[in-house]
Amino acid sequence: MKKFLLTILTLATCGAAYSQVVCAGVSPAAIQGNYDYGNQGSCGQWPGETDDGTWGTWTGGLDFNNAGDHIQAELKLVEDGEPGWNPQGNPVSQEGCNTLNNDLTGKIAVVYRNTCWFSSKVYYAEQAGAIGVIVVNREAGVLGMLGNTDPLNGPLGPDCHIPAVFLDINDGAALIAEMLNGPVEMFIGNKLGAFTNDVGAVKGEFLVSPFGGANNLIYDGFTPGIQVYNFGTADQTDVSINAKIDGPGGNVYDQTIGPLPILSGDTLSVFPGNTDEFIAWQLGIGNYADGDYTLTYEITLAGTADDSGFDNLYTSDFKIQSDRVSLSTLDGGDMPIANSYPSNSTTEYQSCMVFQDANAGALAVDGMYFIPHTDTSVNDLAGAEIFANAYQWDDDWVDLDDVNYQFDPATNDAFQNLNLVTFGTHYPASNDDVNDVAYVAFTTPFQFVDNQRYLFCLQTFESATISFGYDSGISYDGNEGIIRQPVSPIHVDGQWYAAGWAGSSASSMALSVYDAAFWGLGEIASLEGRVFPNPANDVVTVSIDANGDATLDVVDITGKVAMSNSITLVNGAAKVDMSSLESGVYIFNITLENGQTSKINVVKK
Repeated sequence: MKKFLLTILTLATCGAAYSQVVCAGVSPAAIQGNYDYGNQGSCGQWPGETDDGTWGTWTGGLDFNNAGDHIQAELKLVEDGEPGWNPQGNPVSQEGCNTLNNDLTGKIAVVYRNTCWFSSKVYYAEQAGAIGVIVVNREAGVLGMLGNTDPLNGPLGPDCHIPAVFLDINDGAALIAEMLNGPVEMFIGNKLGAFTNDVGAVKGEFLVSPFGGANNLIYDGFTPGIQVYNFGTADQTDVSINAKIDGPGGNVYDQTIGPLPILSGDTLSVFPGNTDEFIAWQLGIGNYADGDYTLTYEITLAGTADDSGFDNLYTSDFKIQSDRVSLSTLDGGDMPIANSYPSNSTTEYQSCMVFQDANAGALAVDGMYFIPHTDTSVNDLAGAEIFANAYQWDDDWVDLDDVNYQFDPATNDAFQNLNLVTFGTHYPASNDDVNDVAYVAFTTPFQFVDNQRYLFCLQTFESATISFGYDSGISYDGNEGIIRQPVSPIHVDGQWYAAGWAGSSASSMALSVYDAAFWGLGEIASLEGRVFPNPANDVVTVSIDANGDATLDVVDITGKVAMSNSITLVNGAAKVDMSSLESGVYIFNITLENGQTSKINVVKK
């Protein structure tokens, strides 16, 4: 059978890249599914790792390179009695940096990251009887964990003999919250051969909508596809795979492939061009209702229960609207969302998204929304310089399998012909702007060209402290592996990485776009407007020579989005409540349904 293709260089945050090795929630249902994770770096017992002696060999010969080797147990928070609270508001006693007071026999220990070596946490958990450890990050994102080799720094990595994983702060918080309701059970290890009847899939190995924020002027659907595994020891003869899409008006797509046989340890690739494939969800441009959509994949066995069903159901959300193009999903105000902020650079960093579409010429772009991040307990966001760069990517290759695509980290061949089209600069006004949506206008708006490849990047030279948001709820790894187009490259300390961050492919940047029919002679089609009273108190009236629905984005003088909502112009006027805004100068960016815009300066008393 044709195998799933993932052959792109990735800047990985963890070493276990083999799809059968998972960190997954087993029960209750609220926490089921696979989690992105980091692991003990260079310990040799995670697939793809070479043992460098910084971690000890696991007890009982456990090795996740071996099919079926795994741990599965209830979670339990550590407790060492240390007083106080850490900067994240968690008990210092649950950082596990000292001998533990509680019995963890047979449990998977849960411990907060902060002030001591990872090997200290693993060592003390092991001494208390734990069979594994989950370390919860103090911020969004995952990374690999190194073991201590200096006796002056506490317990040594080589003295640790149990596996450990590192989870994002949001995933860790969800698990800990569920632990308050009752027992939480996790599976960590090699799923292949661990159970008898066990089929499933892996996050990042299925196709999703090409945009989390799709634009109705160019969007024309996609074809679902998924890689299905028979992890179990038993051959299966009746595996069915269903794909459905539910939209604002109900179900809009529903197709089932199967029942089909899959031998033990084999895979079934249900992708376009294979023997088994889904039909396309393709209605024609302009025929997709605006609103929120959910893609769902479900894998089932007929006549028998799946012994480990936490990886049989996957969903992916996207939204169709008229003002944005985004890889991340959009909130109710059509702004990008972020729940992860990966970072691993010291001198310069660019977080990027690729945009290329056969119908791109229908759109023009004038700016970008994004979400800046830093740990404000130790760093400042205020005053940082952030660039938004728009490149026309003219390297001569069609896709990542093209013979002209010669990605070489030493020469950056595949990224040599980047031509800057326009840019913008953003300076956060205060640390309160961290993790909030910001807007940066391009110095020169421009119209897209059909099928031209573009690269939009956020750039900082304070990369040791500043990073940018990603939406970890969507993975484009499947799209990149099958369609063979780059999605979210990154540039780290002078080096391009075509596939970007491992586990984070949906950059939280949203292009501000509008109908290119109003582009005119190189200028945005704009309408004169005014706001009164101005200066204003709480409620103002917007007056424009237009009628109908429009979007209103209120931006402060630093480019931060202060408010976003919808308005309806009746007889050319609409009231806007500004009571939630502080005193200051704001820009009202109003976009009509036909793409025309109006920008009005407003002073709030």
